[in-house]
Amino acid sequence: MPSLLPFSIHGSWYKGNLHTHTTQSDGKLTPVESMQWHADHGYHFLGITDHNRLTNPFEFNENPPLLTIPSIEVSAKRGTVEYHVICIDVDRIPGQVGCDPQEAIDNTTSLDGIAFIAHPYWHDLSFDDLLSLRHHIGIEIFNTGCWLEIQKGHSLVHWDGILRRGQKVFGLAVDDSHFAYPDHGKGWIMVRSNHFNRMSIKQAIKNGWFYSTMGPEIFDVKLDGRTVTVECSPARSIFVVGDIYNCPKAAQAWDGKPITAAEIELHPRQKYFRI
Repeated sequence: MPSLLPFSIHGSWYKGNLHTHTTQSDGKLTPVESMQWHADHGYHFLGITDHNRLTNPFEFNENPPLLTIPSIEVSAKRGTVEYHVICIDVDRIPGQVGCDPQEAIDNTTSLDGIAFIAHPYWHDLSFDDLLSLRHHIGIEIFNTGCWLEIQKGHSLVHWDGILRRGQKVFGLAVDDSHFAYPDHGKGWIMVRSNHFNRMSIKQAIKNGWFYSTMGPEIFDVKLDGRTVTVECSPARSIFVVGDIYNCPKAAQAWDGKPITAAEIELHPRQKYFRI
């Protein structure tokens, strides 16, 4: 039974946070302190995304303790709808405050960076608000800060809604950490890459060679026909979610003993699945 990407490629796993703030905008830690905290807590790479200000980590530390990528969070607007666009690996600001979100995305792409949409639920974005955008890699499906502040950190409904409607984008877990309270270390991505450098990590994210998590590890996902096999760290439940209600029932640890693997048959009408 063949493993799916990124589990089928050789390489190592790298832990990263692509949404955090420092004293360069409204965060409580300096860029140096933020880089050090993430390095001390097992992160391999970090995108510092201050609001409407490009934070270049090398201006503060010529030898950062982890791979740190110059990035920014752009406040955009379309009519009365507000968007925040996360722009990763850019060397200049890709859009001014209040620009159209597509402009920020397109400018990021032209700079060979990657863009994704921050906290859709926090901004109460509709499916149409998201479906109108193109050329971004995905949306945040978990945001620690939005979760702890106002319980609008999970955006899985948004992800399922646009996936079902044909927009193939990735889902990213982030902290959006400001360090004013414990809003850090609770959501991240695990990237699979043969090499550990800025270009390789960015390309792996572009390719979708990562998974998002709040802690559980996924060791392998295989697909044989319509049979999905999952191997993971000890879990209470393993879900294989799909469009509408066309989903198989989850594997559950009803007896209280954690499960570490499951083999699940996709529903005959299921068009996509996520673990």
